[in-house]
Amino acid sequence: MTTPPAGTGRQLLDADEARVARASRELTKIAAALVSRPMDRGLHEQMRAFLDRESEASLASWDVLLQRTPDQLKERISTVLTVQALRTAS
Repeated sequence: MTTPPAGTGRQLLDADEARVARASRELTKIAAALVSRPMDRGLHEQMRAFLDRESEASLASWDVLLQRTPDQLKERISTVLTVQALRTAS
């Protein structure tokens, strides 16, 4: 399920990292909205749709990320921050 880590190419995150990031943003958005509107049917539909469409793949990607060693995680963080800084500077 995972792809090789991104270097300085167009994609900054690998497929699993990007999937987990997207899922985290979407779930956080839904959860925050549920705090103020807990009985909003539209929010419940969004949550169900996310669970039906994205949850299994997101959880599988999360499992892939959890298998990384601390050294692998540090290397990815370093790579992502370096590439991001280079992109910002250019």
